[in-house]
Amino acid sequence: MKQKELSIWLRVILSVVALCVVFFALIVVPTFLMDASDADARFRGAYLPCLIFFWATTVPVYAFLVLIWRIAIEIGRDNSFCAKNAARLRTCSLLALLDTVLYMAGGVVLACFDFLNSMTFSALVVLCALGAAVSVCCAALSHLTRKAADMQSENDLTI
Repeated sequence: MKQKELSIWLRVILSVVALCVVFFALIVVPTFLMDASDADARFRGAYLPCLIFFWATTVPVYAFLVLIWRIAIEIGRDNSFCAKNAARLRTCSLLALLDTVLYMAGGVVLACFDFLNSMTFSALVVLCALGAAVSVCCAALSHLTRKAADMQSENDLTI
């Protein structure tokens, strides 16, 4: 697969992911929270704060997607291994870690108010595990990209 084709595929996948996040933020999560508040009267007061919390945690996700989009553009320009991409991947790692910490804190708050049911706990565990895995992968890719960029710049200087 050529660099240009790979770049296009990455951007298509990122667009689909962005649409999925919008779908979850506007349809799935509000419906889930409404069903939870209908099932348990104690949860009615937590509907709006939980929804706002979820919407706030989508901000790092979209920042992550924008950074990956920029990396895809650089790949299309045949500039995959550059210092900018390494820095972008490092930032992606920190954004994934931030989202993971936010969801862990949200789980603790829900547990303190006795709103944490088994389904919500399971969703939080999956989100935290996924966020931690993405954070570690981005950090490793950042390190490898930085090393490759250094090797490439040394190779360019060699005559």
